[in-house]
Amino acid sequence: MINPINFKALELWWIQFPIQLKIITKIRFFSAFGAGGVIYLTSLIFNNIGFSATDIGLGFTFSAIIGTLTRLLTGYYLNFNKNIDRPLKISCAFSILASIFLISANQPIYYLIGQSLIGAAAGIYWPSAELAVPYLCHPIDTSKAYALVRSSEALGIFLGVFLGSFCNYFFYLKFVFINDIVCMLFIISLLIINKEKINIACKSYLIDKDTQNKRNLDQWNKNTKLIILSVILLTTCLALVQVTLPLDFVKGGISRDPLSKNLTSYLISLQLVLLFIFQWPIGNWLSMKKRLFGLKFSLIIFFFSTLLLFISSYLKTYGITLMIIAIVLFSIGTSSFLPTSTDIVFRIAPINKKGFALALLSQCFAFGYFIGPLLSGRILDIYGNASIIWLLTSILCLFLVFNLLKKEY
Repeated sequence: MINPINFKALELWWIQFPIQLKIITKIRFFSAFGAGGVIYLTSLIFNNIGFSATDIGLGFTFSAIIGTLTRLLTGYYLNFNKNIDRPLKISCAFSILASIFLISANQPIYYLIGQSLIGAAAGIYWPSAELAVPYLCHPIDTSKAYALVRSSEALGIFLGVFLGSFCNYFFYLKFVFINDIVCMLFIISLLIINKEKINIACKSYLIDKDTQNKRNLDQWNKNTKLIILSVILLTTCLALVQVTLPLDFVKGGISRDPLSKNLTSYLISLQLVLLFIFQWPIGNWLSMKKRLFGLKFSLIIFFFSTLLLFISSYLKTYGITLMIIAIVLFSIGTSSFLPTSTDIVFRIAPINKKGFALALLSQCFAFGYFIGPLLSGRILDIYGNASIIWLLTSILCLFLVFNLLKKEY
């Protein structure tokens, strides 16, 4: 029997957040619920259809390229316009159109068009959704607010992938795209219903521009390069987890045997369950640390996880054990990186550059997806395993950790 006290505790926990933050949390949950299956299962879906790893990686590269332009334009728009509901609606429209193309994609050209539209949707969505959090979180601290919305996204992604995996195997192979359309329509309805509340909260966002802007400008000039490099590397790791890791599972390593598609889906689901479990406690813990601590911690965790994947490729007996440990570490690293990266960029960005700064952060995600899937897809086609990718990634993580250790912000 379910204990009603647990629901009471959950209700008391939820009631502490302002109503505007709850709205954007719901929007980000349904966005993740719709996009989760698309992000994590697209590579497997089109691999099952018969597309090559190079074609699949090229689609994600197209998505990243188109996302570059839309991110920069959206960031420029957000620097001067605090009404974030309009770009969010446009993003939903692009996502719906993308899913329609991917549903009908039996040839690479339609797949590439669909992926390009996903890039456009993501490029518009992420700067807007990230900037909405500090605009709507008052009086909650931004780091805690980011931990909350990331937790809702982790739950949404898990449910989206779980539902998508079940329906893909037992109902319809491309169900995730139908689910994405439904979720985007629901987000549009939420934005329409709450338009006035969102716009009032955005316009009432006030801070001391003179003193904070000077302090932020100093931090921006000191730390931008290292932060950008760290974010690009960590988002490349996330892209590899989402796109390359499932393919590495089903193709096998140098000595490690290939895993079945069902077992691969279970392992991906495990990672998403752990991400949901870890996201709030880790994000809340990091909100009490110095701003760069989260990036350092994430790099260390990703170093060990990618190193374990590299080693697992050479092990026939215990390879799967190391892969499971790596999945646990990936979940911890992702839980620490996602809220930390956004919070630190927002805090150090000058007042008149916050929209562009978050667009730049989002562009780092796009750049990570540009590098990872294309390179790893080509390596998988040539060598049949991704061990080289995991080794290179672990070395780069270790290199940046040593450079960030000197920074105290």
